[in-house]
Amino acid sequence: MTQASSRHIRFRGRSFPVLTLEPEQPIEGWLEQLDALLEQSPAFFSRKSIVIDLAKLTIERPQLTELLENLTRRGIRLMGLSGVDPSWASDDLPPILAGGRATPQPPPDVSATRAKDASPGTLSPSEEAAFEDIANALGAGGAQSDDPKASEPPAPTAAPLILLEPVRSGQSIYHPDGDVTVIGSVASGAEIMAGGSVHIYGTLRGRAMAGAYGEKRARIFCRKLEAELLSVCGVYLTADEISANVQSQSIQAWLENETVKIARLD
Repeated sequence: MTQASSRHIRFRGRSFPVLTLEPEQPIEGWLEQLDALLEQSPAFFSRKSIVIDLAKLTIERPQLTELLENLTRRGIRLMGLSGVDPSWASDDLPPILAGGRATPQPPPDVSATRAKDASPGTLSPSEEAAFEDIANALGAGGAQSDDPKASEPPAPTAAPLILLEPVRSGQSIYHPDGDVTVIGSVASGAEIMAGGSVHIYGTLRGRAMAGAYGEKRARIFCRKLEAELLSVCGVYLTADEISANVQSQSIQAWLENETVKIARLD
């Protein structure tokens, strides 16, 4: 006798990239910084998967409840908590997540050595390939590395996302696994979020976020800077914080000592 297979619900474990907010003490000061970001970009956190990591804070449950209420009033919806006592789990809190890991950082290589030793206007080899016309104008540079591995070919990287059309207002482009290249402009109200670098061959009027999942070596390049916001590895500059001498210029932006630096490319 043949036995029919029973119907059942299938469960699988999967991992998805999320944005992680890491509040700092004092909470009031951190919320003021958050308000400044939201004033400049009101939709920055909309339709994103967001987790709040409290591992660096000493916080009691009543303070956590107050913090979550503050975030809710600002339109930030959390899909989970991290870095809190698992015994706090309850129906009135987002799920408590455990075992999460930050995006792994690649080991230092010759590109990192050049980026450290070169002047701000010098591009790494991978950036020269993606932005060759600008790199040719700047010229090569950088000190030679004594590392015997320096002569080895670079490890393969994730395939870039290449957009052949401009990014319109209201569009959000996410590519957590590599670079994003836009053959055109990025309109005001649009955003690009990349795990690697962001290359824009037109005008950047919207928001560009490079290294969004932990890659500190990521950079932002654009032909003409009129951005609402620039962010590298979670550290950001709003339009009001961008110096006038780089506005409407061809630029690159990178992270240095937890500060976003901007240099003209001409």
